[in-house]
Amino acid sequence: MRRSKKITLQDLLLVAPALVVAVLLRVIRPVATFRFRNLPADEIGPLTVVSQHYLRIKESRPKSRQFDFWYLKDSVKVSNAYMLSFVESQIKIYRSRFIELIAAWNEKLPGSERHLIESEIRLTLLERVGSKLRLPQVDREKSCEYVRQIGIDPQKEFVALMVRDGAYKSDIAQANTQQRSDKELYRNQDINDYLPVAEKFASMGVQVIRMGAKVERSFDSQSAFVIDYATSGKRTEAADIYLASECAMCISTNLGFDHISALSGKLRVITNQALIWQASTLFYSTDVFILQRFTESATGKNLTLSESLQIAEIRNLDWYHKVIGRGLQFVRNSPTEILEASVEGWQRSKSQWVETPEDLELQAQFWSIYDNFFPDHKSRFLNGRPHIGSHFLRNNHWWLA
Repeated sequence: MRRSKKITLQDLLLVAPALVVAVLLRVIRPVATFRFRNLPADEIGPLTVVSQHYLRIKESRPKSRQFDFWYLKDSVKVSNAYMLSFVESQIKIYRSRFIELIAAWNEKLPGSERHLIESEIRLTLLERVGSKLRLPQVDREKSCEYVRQIGIDPQKEFVALMVRDGAYKSDIAQANTQQRSDKELYRNQDINDYLPVAEKFASMGVQVIRMGAKVERSFDSQSAFVIDYATSGKRTEAADIYLASECAMCISTNLGFDHISALSGKLRVITNQALIWQASTLFYSTDVFILQRFTESATGKNLTLSESLQIAEIRNLDWYHKVIGRGLQFVRNSPTEILEASVEGWQRSKSQWVETPEDLELQAQFWSIYDNFFPDHKSRFLNGRPHIGSHFLRNNHWWLA
């Protein structure tokens, strides 16, 4: 959430000098390049991915006469102060109104691209061996002891369950002229749909930790291995990051928070994914994912993958109401589909999954359709493609027709 920023006397005094500096930076560009970017600290996903992506690029490039200035606006409400402090231990972050104003002028002047830190995220860089996100040892030890005190055994395997619901952004105004509150309703899920998978893992002796800073309802299970950390009243920002990074696997609805698990080398199971094109932009090669499907509201007809992607509102999905306005409905994954995909992810993480010829053929069919609609995405799978749930495909042959 962003707080409104009022123009101050200081701003009026700094605006002209900031313009002069922005112009001078263009004059000296043949000698040295100065670049700027606002740190996206208001959501934990962008905060994590953007910072770690930048570090990977920086590692891969030779030293140059390039100077980068990351800045954090006072108007930003930080999503996780602990994660911000971790990022600040890796990247110098400025809290300077003068730098903000230079950056603002820079975006308005010609040649602004040369003075912007790159914003395109390529997850293939984040999968590099040896570049895993790892918290400081002292912080890990403190958090380990803390979660033990609140009833989580850090010495035993646990799965982090990250399910977005309607509480996630309920107090954040949508940044659009229509002021709609239903932009991303397709991303909100029912936590009770995840109870069967939680109890399945509990029966295997694996702890399931329900994560979340803000949730609609409690997650009730009879098993002591299912822990509703989100509503315990004992969650802390440091423990959030520790649990996400130390889990054996995470089951998610594609929240930014799950990137912490992925960047720590943990497999993600992504459920109820609606944005099909994100398979090549926000997924890692080790991910297992299953998708929401679509039906016609008037007839009840189930749309195949190809039929769905022929509809612009689905292919370029950005607004919930645009899909609904086309007379279509989202079909969430069933609890059984979530369970089957999660068990597959667990087995893959343990190198126990056995691929059958049918599975390979169905995977190939899915990606053939995907490539037909997104041909320019092929180059993004440098480390291999993520896996769409095998049971999901076996039970939905019609969807690939």
